[in-house]
Amino acid sequence: MASMDFYFDFSSSYSYLALPKLEKLQNEQGVDIKWMPVALGAIFKANKHPGPPAAGSPKLKYISRDIERIADMNGQSYFWPDPFPFNSITAARIYWYLEKDDPAQAIAWAKKVFNASFGEGRNCSDPEELSSLASHAGLDGSALLLAAGEGSVKDKLKAVTGEAMERGVFGAPTFFVGNEMFWGADRLDQAIRLL
Repeated sequence: MASMDFYFDFSSSYSYLALPKLEKLQNEQGVDIKWMPVALGAIFKANKHPGPPAAGSPKLKYISRDIERIADMNGQSYFWPDPFPFNSITAARIYWYLEKDDPAQAIAWAKKVFNASFGEGRNCSDPEELSSLASHAGLDGSALLLAAGEGSVKDKLKAVTGEAMERGVFGAPTFFVGNEMFWGADRLDQAIRLL
């Protein structure tokens, strides 16, 4: 079975924009997609990556319009979450907590967080928002928030983030087909061709 590694951060708009193609790959072509949330802020810090473009800058205006245009082309609803970018660490830790026992449930969680933040504009840095999302999915939101603080879960997110940096990941989304790396939602078609 063909496989692809998908490194992402929950606060990455372009990762959200990649979801329709990833779902099609998995559902129609049976590609095994390994979802790998990372702490993108830690990667930026390690690489001395500058922060987001300044408010009102030409670059930020372009990126904002580009994201909205791609979402429209994809047929995805898009709302800017407030705040943006947001702290996605707790959402990522919950993912890794769920993943150890039920990878499918972890992926369902990831989709819920992406849809809540970018599809509805909700604040997924807010623990109460995450707890509510979990509860509506039939999970114990309070227990998941506690689990997100466990040392083993924190260590898992750090380890995957470190592994991503060792593989050369510097932004999100990043896709790997074997050892071939593709950065950005606009490079996903190239990864699909290699598959």
